[in-house]
Parts: sequence; structure tokens; C-alpha cells
Amino acid sequence: MLGAIGLGMICMSIPRFFSFLIEAIGFNIHQKNLPMDYVIGLMWAIVLGMSILFWPVPSKDKNSLLLIWLVRVLVTLGFMVLVEAHYPGMDAYGYFNMSMTPNCPWKNIWSMNGTQIITALAWLHHQILPCSYYATKVSFSMSGFIAMYIFYRTAVIFSHHENKRIFYVLALFPSTLFWSSILGKDPIVLLGVALYAYGVVGIYQFKKKRFLGILLLGVMIAMVIRMWMGLILLAPLTIFVFYLRQRSGIFKAVLIILISIAFLFSLNRFKNGFQLESGDDVLQTATNLSQSASTGGSSPGLSMEFTSPGKLIAFLPIGIFTVLFRPLPGEFFSNPFAFIASIENLAFLAWLVLALKRKRWRELKNPLGMWAISVVVIWTILYAPVSSGNLGTAMRYKIQILPILLILLLHMLPPRILNTKYLRG
Repeated sequence: MLGAIGLGMICMSIPRFFSFLIEAIGFNIHQKNLPMDYVIGLMWAIVLGMSILFWPVPSKDKNSLLLIWLVRVLVTLGFMVLVEAHYPGMDAYGYFNMSMTPNCPWKNIWSMNGTQIITALAWLHHQILPCSYYATKVSFSMSGFIAMYIFYRTAVIFSHHENKRIFYVLALFPSTLFWSSILGKDPIVLLGVALYAYGVVGIYQFKKKRFLGILLLGVMIAMVIRMWMGLILLAPLTIFVFYLRQRSGIFKAVLIILISIAFLFSLNRFKNGFQLESGDDVLQTATNLSQSASTGGSSPGLSMEFTSPGKLIAFLPIGIFTVLFRPLPGEFFSNPFAFIASIENLAFLAWLVLALKRKRWRELKNPLGMWAISVVVIWTILYAPVSSGNLGTAMRYKIQILPILLILLLHMLPPRILNTKYLRG
């Protein structure tokens, strides 16, 4: 009898404890009923998970997708919720709070920046589903989840290997798992880069015109969120576009024309966005961005003043190393992300040294390998003067090219390490 009463009291206390916990950790979210908000988010995560059963993907992939989605939900609605409670100034709160306006924010879409577009996407989400912070975050997390699966299919085409372990590495790598599970720009940019990479590899391997549309769609998605992504993604295409094994010269000509138009459009958008009229403007903008980044809470970084092109060029090797491999173990640990990133970076550095020592890099001496390397190099050149001033910013921005970097490094591993089964043909 007493045991039954005790069990009843415990069952009654669980909802109260749940409500108290959600209210306590979500005090930055402008919602009247936070527990219900969380329940809506959880229900939406279950619905999205069930939808995987109906996705037009190979049946053999669905079990892996369901498992990884479960892990991602635990991160999105579990670990990240606890982390968010310690960072009241997170952008996610701002996006959600600004999206709760009754007016449609899509009226001036062509002049909107990345922040306004994310806010507008959150507003649109509220028009379709109940207004819920956690449900909106789950939808953004699903965008990142889809991006990682597209990267996996890209890796399969890229290396002619079908191996679920590669998918698990890409999808469960801590940095990509965390930063692609937030309500913010990162999941959307990552989705754009994934579509772009899938389009590039598909054009080269299959020579199908539909991959060109996927490529341009990916560039557009990434560029409307971060305007400079157009330059980063389009410039490397010159590496392989002239080496396409395409019988039809018309397709190659159309491809060159469309890529050139898209590149000029992105260059013009980039120049207008930062008001760049001369070389001095470029140096001053790089200096301002570097110094403003170094004032954040995730320093120490490298704050520089670029007074001449020579000084900027001389800084690039240090800046590139910083954005790719810092922080390292022994440097600052202002939060759990910095500690995890330091372990990742040490693994990256050791991985790269081992590959170079064993001369595995020779396997990348082909148009696709050079394209992928060019994407990483151009990204580091553009981000080195900016992100190197704040290691926290560098950690977060690196997920834009992190899957491509991971695919490159996985491709440089000996096949026996991943027990890879080669596809025929």
C-alpha cells in the first residue's frame, strides 16, 4: 500500500519537475508556456523521424538514418538545451523572438541579409506549425541532418565506396553535430554547401544536366545566408570544368557561362555588401573584422592590422593554420566546445601529417580531388584574416567546409582502416 502511494507521488511529481526544469533553463525564450513549447518540439521531432521511412533513399540507409536522427534529437532537445541555458546572448533566441512579429518579413527579400532571412524562415515556420521555439529548432536541425546525408552520398560518388562508417563519422562528428543542430545560419549554409558538393561530384562522375541545377541551388542557398560563400564555392570550379569527360561541348559551354554569371553576381554582391571600392577598402575591412572578432569571449586569437597587401599575405600561413587547427590541447578552454574542438584539431593535424608522410595525397591528384582541396584552401584564405581573431568563431565557421575536409581525409586513409567495400563499376 505504502509502495503504491509512493509510486503515485513520484508519477505526479514528474510533470511538475519537468515544467520547473524547462522553465528554469529556457528563461531567455519569450514563450508563455515553455513546457508545452518543448512538448510540441518533441512531437515534431517524432513526426520528422517517422517521415524518414518514406524518404526516396535506399532502404539499406533508413536504419542508419533513424539511428542518427535519434542521436541528433537527443543533442537538439537535450544537450544543446542545457548548453543554451549558459549562453543568454545566443543568436537563436534573437531569431526566434524577432520572428514572432505579426507582419510578413518577406516583402524586401532581395535586400535581406542572412540574419533577416533566418528570422523570416522562423516566421514562416510559425505560419505552418504552432509557434514553438523547440519545434523551429528541430526543423533547422533536420536541415543539418539532411545536409550530412547528402554529404555522405557525395562521398560515395566521390570515392566509389559504400560504407556506413563514413556516414557515421560525418553525421556524428562533434562539431558538425552540435553546430548543425541549432536555430541559426549554420544548418542552412551547410545544406547549401552539401547540395553544391553533390552537384559538382555528380556532374563530373555522371555527366547529367540535373546536377548543374542542384549545384546552383546549393550556391544560392549558401550565398543568401553568407554573401561571400558564392565566391568560395564558385571559384574552385575552374579547377575541373575544363577537364570534364563530356562528349558534348555544348554542355560544357553552358556550364562555363552559367558558372561565370553566378560568380560575377556573387562578386558584385560581395563588393556591395562590404562597400569595397579599392584595395585599401579590402585591407581596412579585413582589419576591422579581425579586431572586432578578437573582442569576443572566445579569444585568445590573432588580432591583426593589415596596413599593406604584403602584411596580409605574410599573415596568411599563420591565419590558415589558426582557422584549421586551433585551438589545440593546452590552449584556452572557455567552454566544452573549445575542449572538444581542440581534440578534433589535434586529430586533424595528426591525420594530415600521417597522410602526407605516407604520400596518400597522391590519390587526390585528379580534378575532383583538386576541386575539393581548392574549396578548403579558398575558404581558409578568406576566413583567415577574420576568424583567426576569435577561436570560437573559427570553430563555428569551420563546419561550412568541415564535411568536405573530412571526406578528403577519409579518402586518404588506406581502405583496410574503414573495411571499405568497393562498388563495382
